[in-house]
Amino acid sequence: MVAYLNIHTAYDLLNSSLKIEDAVRLAVSENVDALAITDTNVLYGFPKFYDACIANNIKPIFGMTIYVTNGLNTIETVVLAKDNNGLKDLYQLSSNIKMNSMENVSFELLQQFSSNLIIIFKNVADEHRDIVQVFDSHEDTYLDHRSVLVQGIKHVWIQNVCYQTRQDADTISALAAIRDNTKLDLIHDQEDFGAHFLTEKEIKQLDINQEYLTQVDVIAQKCNAELKYHQSLLPQYQTPNDESAKKYLWRVLVTQLKKLELNYDVYLERLKYEYKVITNMGFEDYFLIVSDLIHYAKTNDVMVGPGRGSSAGSLVSYLLGITTIDPIKFNLLFERFLNPERVTMPDIDIDFEDTRRERVIQYVQEKYGELHVSGIVTFGHLLARAVARDVGRIMGFDEVTLNEISSLIPHKLGITLDEAYQIDDFKKFVHRNHRHERWFSICKKLEGLPRHTSTHAAGIIINDHPLYEYAPLTKGDTGLLTQWTMTEAERIGLLKIDFLGLRNLSIIHQILTQVKKDLGINIDIEKIPFDNQKVFELLSQGDTTGIFQLESDGVRSVLKKLKPEHFEDIVAVTSLYRPGPMEEIPTYITRRHDPSKVQYLHPHLEPILKNTYGVIIYQEQIMQIASTFANFSYGEADILRRAMSKKNRAVLESERQHFIEGAKQNGYHEDISKQIFDLILKFADYGFPRAHAVSYSKIAYIMSFLKVHYPNYFYANILSNVIGSEKKTAQMIEEAKKQGITILPPNINESHWFYKPSQEGIYLSIGTIKGVGYQSVKVIVDERYQNGKFKDFFDFARRIPKRVKTRKLLEALILVGAFDAFGKTRSTLLQAIDQVLDGDLNIEQDGFLFDILTPKQMYEDKEELPDALISQYEKEYLGFYVSQHPVDKMFVAKQYLTIFKLSNAQNNKPILVQFDKVKQIRTKNGQNMAFVTLNDGIETLDGVIFPNQFKKYEELLSRNDLFIVSGKFDLRKQQRQLIINEIQTLDSFEEQKLAFAKQIIIRNKSHIDTFEEMIKATKENANDVVLSFYDETIKQMTTLGYINQKDSMFNNFIQSFNPSDIRLI
Repeated sequence: MVAYLNIHTAYDLLNSSLKIEDAVRLAVSENVDALAITDTNVLYGFPKFYDACIANNIKPIFGMTIYVTNGLNTIETVVLAKDNNGLKDLYQLSSNIKMNSMENVSFELLQQFSSNLIIIFKNVADEHRDIVQVFDSHEDTYLDHRSVLVQGIKHVWIQNVCYQTRQDADTISALAAIRDNTKLDLIHDQEDFGAHFLTEKEIKQLDINQEYLTQVDVIAQKCNAELKYHQSLLPQYQTPNDESAKKYLWRVLVTQLKKLELNYDVYLERLKYEYKVITNMGFEDYFLIVSDLIHYAKTNDVMVGPGRGSSAGSLVSYLLGITTIDPIKFNLLFERFLNPERVTMPDIDIDFEDTRRERVIQYVQEKYGELHVSGIVTFGHLLARAVARDVGRIMGFDEVTLNEISSLIPHKLGITLDEAYQIDDFKKFVHRNHRHERWFSICKKLEGLPRHTSTHAAGIIINDHPLYEYAPLTKGDTGLLTQWTMTEAERIGLLKIDFLGLRNLSIIHQILTQVKKDLGINIDIEKIPFDNQKVFELLSQGDTTGIFQLESDGVRSVLKKLKPEHFEDIVAVTSLYRPGPMEEIPTYITRRHDPSKVQYLHPHLEPILKNTYGVIIYQEQIMQIASTFANFSYGEADILRRAMSKKNRAVLESERQHFIEGAKQNGYHEDISKQIFDLILKFADYGFPRAHAVSYSKIAYIMSFLKVHYPNYFYANILSNVIGSEKKTAQMIEEAKKQGITILPPNINESHWFYKPSQEGIYLSIGTIKGVGYQSVKVIVDERYQNGKFKDFFDFARRIPKRVKTRKLLEALILVGAFDAFGKTRSTLLQAIDQVLDGDLNIEQDGFLFDILTPKQMYEDKEELPDALISQYEKEYLGFYVSQHPVDKMFVAKQYLTIFKLSNAQNNKPILVQFDKVKQIRTKNGQNMAFVTLNDGIETLDGVIFPNQFKKYEELLSRNDLFIVSGKFDLRKQQRQLIINEIQTLDSFEEQKLAFAKQIIIRNKSHIDTFEEMIKATKENANDVVLSFYDETIKQMTTLGYINQKDSMFNNFIQSFNPSDIRLI
């Protein structure tokens, strides 16, 4: 038997470039019968290695390389598992090393685990004899072929393998440079580490002692460990009074059914069926465990989502409180979750609010014990973009070249270097010089290798035995991890539950808590009406900022067209708005508005597809169709659905026959059954799990409900979630203002780090102010809680410690209006800063002494700063305007001239702005042009004035005035900008508009009788303008008559209207 006993795979992270599949492929081609995986200290690669060997008829041997020490000397050692007990010893040894971050292993630790292991010491010299002799009585101790002779211990030939062929030796130097963050030596010849995969021919040429080779065979025969998959490793649930889990589960379920008053036949039948499937599969403990931890969360103030994935299809889950979706009411199928005809672990994923998810994990750890609960490892790989930069860095490429590389490789998921090489620019870069070609060749060899480990975002593994009995462990950032990935751990039979953190649940919880505290209203989200008209109005307007799943522009436009009226519409939109099914959206919307357009291939499809207007949206509908037409059980229908989505040709053909046969026996004609099979085949590609859609739509609905009924609280919490992102904050503030919510400046006696909702509006967070950090805010808020609100500015200055009280902080707080409530102007307070900073004696903290020993501080009242300056400071410190900006004020007054904002203007429409910045430059031809910053009082936008226009308007630009500009919008470097064609002052625009208006439209005619004489029935001369009335209720325009523009009362007529009720066109 030819065996290689010392293979280092790529899972020996950054120490080897040999992929497992390559090692196995080489073994097959060189007639090697057995391979031993021996990565350093870790067992990451075991499952993949085992599967690849078994698939290719090669004997897998499990091992590990460790460095054994006696405190003085260290020796490289290979340990191999003789049997499954040895395999468990490897798990424990590796877990021990990784959990305690050991570099070397003491010989005592190795002795502890050695009884079922073969030990091979490498390169033993005289100074290592002491370590070796400790193990001379261990029957399976060996020395490698390079070691000195030690009496009584046999030698064996064992060759280190880290890369495929001699030419790949450079991968080891490159990986080491990436690992140690050093540069690659490109000047000297590449060292050959003698660790390539030897060919049959090369082994024959080596002059190896025959006895050493015989021992290889002996060792390979001795190693007979195997990985056992699909073991039953579910933990047992501790029931009260040691009742069996089955009995206890049934008792709990029946009690709940009565409590919820669902004691009808349909519920009881479904419950008996589900219970039977669950207990037959042996999953009763699983459901009780999940139910227990959800119960813990709900009774310890941790918000839990309504359900996730297919678990909402189970009545048992609903009754146990795992989900809050009634599967019978929402027509959800149990088999989509647990299929009696395809035994797999049930997969329950749970959403917790993201700020408290750790609490639940802590509970599980305390309940089951530390070594019984762990996270799951994931691997980061050297994918195209990463490997290109890493190799560029170690080869000494400069930042410019590295950025060029990044820009040449497209941002596409799963892009490979070969795909990038098809792009001409990338190809040119590779062949620019020899150094780039060398770079590309190293990149290609390293592409796809695992680079580092991290933690799976959600998966938690639970067991009632220490986990190292079943899988090796390692240490992650937040605690223990299994060394094997999620699918590998599940395949062994370990129980995995996904604990996901969902930001939206935290937001909902915050809102509920604040509403209860401030308004005394206890909102029970399980009892809110799911047919609230106002919610559907909100959604129909596409007003979905901050609402889970419905925020994107695409979904908004679908909602506006669809005008949802029922909860089911939300479920449909969240399911359809994905690549693929999107093309069905227009059909769905048309049929929803005109049910006469609904068509069915066969009348029997109607009961299944009626809810979705004949469009197949959900995977559950596919299963129901198979069951109705071809008598498939739901279990078979689930297998059909999986085969369809996996596009497995062979399985599909047999399923097609099965379907047509079943339909025939059911009395359907072969033609129609073929058509129906093809129909569901088309939709199987992208049918969405309805259970998941219902669960997530419920969260979206709850958020919409809170947004409609408690808008201040909703926006305050959404804003608190974007602290730190100036752009998002400004966007949210703008939207909140549009919704009529008052945005109040930070208030020193009300505001916190987070935004604070109140009856009056939303107080800005003190943390929004630039230059005010979290620690300063904490000091201010803590002082306020402990010793009461601040009485005035001087009181504030006295009570805040010196380290926080800087001129910068005081100026920032004054200029954004944090002290406005004390009734002094901002300019007065700015004057007072010197007093409070100069007068800082060390007695400042003692109020009594302070009052006696310091001269009385006095305000010197100053006139308030001009509006424009106040706005400018707010923009500078907050990134947006709180007080109404002068341009915005003017916009409100002059909107009757039919002018626009930057956000809603289209090409060549008049926009009211001020110029914040005008930067004049000379073009190559020596002409002047300008780059400007336009400000409409809400947002700013860059503009360009080209030479011809600049000549025309240069004089205007020097005035400090308000202007009407128009031009064409375009994108420059992904940013919107305006190419300005026309500029005029607001005054001249207004004059022209009044003189040359073609039409006047009003939407409020309550006081029009006063001007009765002015309005004529017909047009008498050229100066007569048509007057129209727009009736908003019926969205219709009617002509009221004509008005003469030259009439002396014309201006009075215009001014008598509220500017928002009249437009001059």
